[in-house]
Amino acid sequence: MTSPDQEPKPERIAPARFGAPVESHEQAQPAAQSAVQKPLFWAAVLSIALLLILVVLWLPSQINERQLPSSRQQGEQGRDLSAAGDLSAPAPGASQADAGVPDTEAVLAKRQLAQRIADALQLRRAELEKLAVERWAASDYKQIQLNDERARHYFEQREFEAAATYWQKAIADANTLLGQVEPLLKATLVEGHEAIEAGDSDAAIEAFELALAIHPENTLAALGMRRARALQQVLTLLAAAENHEREDRLDQALMMYRQALSLDPQAKGAKEGMLRAAQGMQDWEFRIALSTAQQALEAGDYAAAKREFLNADKIKGGQAAVKEGLAQAEFGLQQEVVERLRVSAERAERSEAWAQAERDYQRALKLDASLSFAAQGLKRAQQRLALDQSLRNLIEQPQRLYSDAVRQEASALIDQARSIESAGPRLRQQTETLRQALAKASRKLTVTLVSDNSTHVMVYRVGKLGQFQQTRLELTPGDYVIVGRREGYRDTRKTLSIRPDMDSIEPFDIRCTEKI
Repeated sequence: MTSPDQEPKPERIAPARFGAPVESHEQAQPAAQSAVQKPLFWAAVLSIALLLILVVLWLPSQINERQLPSSRQQGEQGRDLSAAGDLSAPAPGASQADAGVPDTEAVLAKRQLAQRIADALQLRRAELEKLAVERWAASDYKQIQLNDERARHYFEQREFEAAATYWQKAIADANTLLGQVEPLLKATLVEGHEAIEAGDSDAAIEAFELALAIHPENTLAALGMRRARALQQVLTLLAAAENHEREDRLDQALMMYRQALSLDPQAKGAKEGMLRAAQGMQDWEFRIALSTAQQALEAGDYAAAKREFLNADKIKGGQAAVKEGLAQAEFGLQQEVVERLRVSAERAERSEAWAQAERDYQRALKLDASLSFAAQGLKRAQQRLALDQSLRNLIEQPQRLYSDAVRQEASALIDQARSIESAGPRLRQQTETLRQALAKASRKLTVTLVSDNSTHVMVYRVGKLGQFQQTRLELTPGDYVIVGRREGYRDTRKTLSIRPDMDSIEPFDIRCTEKI
């Protein structure tokens, strides 16, 4: 028996001759074993030779194919980069002239490109997850995740172009989903409000939960959620309120409607029901107040009757029964009240307190419009009150007398005051004070205007004075705007103030000095 390290020596096999005598069993057994061992040996040698050929020739060609992209593959990569936008742009410094860069640089560029696209996808995925995408587009988002996983697999296998392709597809799908967010949010809000109107709290809550998941700070969604969560309680309150209203328990109905509105100010039918119940309550309260007032009037308690009639009028104004009852109640109080008002009004007139006198006469006329003394007294009080106010206004603001029209008004007021025979000490003092102020305001003062004989001068409220070296004017107290104009010079504008207490006025210079 030979050792495994020793190569067996080939034996020559002679062809057998047909028809030869058959050997015995013992003689044929060694020959058969030799025939089997020889083919197996040559098969092993052939297998080793084929394996060496594969390692030396075929494997290096496969490695080069993966590292050196063909020109067609580079063109496809350029189109993919354009579809990916700025995020998939070539790395800085890359150009068409880079076709001859070493293999390692080309692979690195592909890897960096794929990585940038992957980073862009992660940003979009983060944004979608913030918008709760799995609640409204689970299957579409699952496809994005699947493409992401495929891309990562290719990336790990150093198939960077394939990885970039799958990531680009995932980005396109993500952008599509992001474009659906705003329409979806609007549709969800509409769906939630429609569910509230239909009384379906579960559907409303589900819709607003989705809206808040998409946009947690959305005001309409938050308000809708509050309404949806309170919907069942609101519906229960509205049903109870309507039942109380049918049974004429208006106070209970009104309370229920108000509670429903406190939970949901937009609750369907709540505001209308509250107004309806409130109107019914108002009618009921009015009937009670009117009945009480009429009972007090029949008992001769005019003060109580008036109070109740006024209460009824406050509840529902303009009712004929209330007006008639008030007239009857006031008639019972009239004699006492009228006498008290007469005394008060006459006392006010003697002290020249015309505002108080006016109020007293007005109150008396409210009790009985036919009272002649009250009507005459009211007219007299109003005239004297108007005169008193006019005199006081001019005395307190003497600068108003600088106007010709106001001076004429003051003169008329003085004449009116002097014509009153029963003038009291207050009116006489006011008349004299105004007369003195009017005299001062009417006194003219001499004013000297100085110019350059080239400036055209105009005094507002007086007129144009033309050009002069010096001129004089007689002016009453007041403020006068004086304007000077000269060709080639900027206009000048000054204000001359004259007051009644001035003894003399310094010459006033007006001329244009600033050239244009």
